[in-house]
Amino acid sequence: MTKYIKNSYLFGIVGGALTLVAFWVLKALDLEPIDFTLFFACMITPVFVFIGMKNFRDEHSDGELLFAQGMTVGFVIYTSLAIVTALGIALFLNLDQGIFISHRAEKIAWLEGQEDYITENVNKEAFDETMSKNLDMSISDIALDVFLKIFMLELFFTIIISIILKRTKS
Repeated sequence: MTKYIKNSYLFGIVGGALTLVAFWVLKALDLEPIDFTLFFACMITPVFVFIGMKNFRDEHSDGELLFAQGMTVGFVIYTSLAIVTALGIALFLNLDQGIFISHRAEKIAWLEGQEDYITENVNKEAFDETMSKNLDMSISDIALDVFLKIFMLELFFTIIISIILKRTKS
């Protein structure tokens, strides 16, 4: 198990660091850094998973990669990338509370604009509960949301990449 971790965690850390650089670039461009960083992370993670699995197969496994090995390597990569990204965003939000406040205000404003739609299609209680949760949003909620979204989405990509790169010796 340690050979999988040892040979793949750096891909996740580098991907997470690149994602955090994107956070600051997006902030400098006056874009909404949290949502766009999450989108960026979900786009580059499959690239890092692919490169990491291919590196493991070619450099550490004698050209052979079983599906389970690919899943393990991919899991280490996307989990470490998700952890680095979520913790980095939490740190940045603690350092610059203005980003957090504007993100929460944007979510609340969007929800207020959808009040009629939600009330008609679900009910008023669901809208009120959602609004209450958005008003009580914390930095840890955002970090957990970022982590879970990257983690869940990349599981799907890792399965596909493991199948593509699977190679056994004949």
